[in-house]
Amino acid sequence: MNRHELKTWPKYFAAVRSGQKRFEIRRNDREFKVGDILVLREFDPSTDTYTGQFEERQITFLLSEEDYGGVIHGFVAIGFGDVAPHPDAADNLTPEALADWHETAASNAALRAQEARKVSESYAESNMGVARDRHAAVADAAEAGFHAAAARIVRKG
Repeated sequence: MNRHELKTWPKYFAAVRSGQKRFEIRRNDREFKVGDILVLREFDPSTDTYTGQFEERQITFLLSEEDYGGVIHGFVAIGFGDVAPHPDAADNLTPEALADWHETAASNAALRAQEARKVSESYAESNMGVARDRHAAVADAAEAGFHAAAARIVRKG
């Protein structure tokens, strides 16, 4: 498994962080493989500097021109999700680290819910009831509450 550090502009970084964007289209110059980790580093092109913010995602799917002729030669579509814990991670896991992970997961889920709520509301005035309902269901999911509760339980010990 390899780690790939990628420059990500603020607009796209925010979409990744909120869960709205779960893919990248990149030049296939790094031998990307399913299971590899993407380290997406926020980069501000107006100041030509990194902001210090980053997100890590694990590659779950790759689509290249060999798989589908619609992909531009030399590029790859990368599907990604949350980083799966390493099988040996439990050996070094502390209650503090687990609680921190749950708090981060709760925050990310709340951001995804907020974005889904906005999208659902944008469909409310149209005839796109199915899309409205699907996004409303994401907004109403209890994922954020679950992770927040798990963090509290772990911290209490």
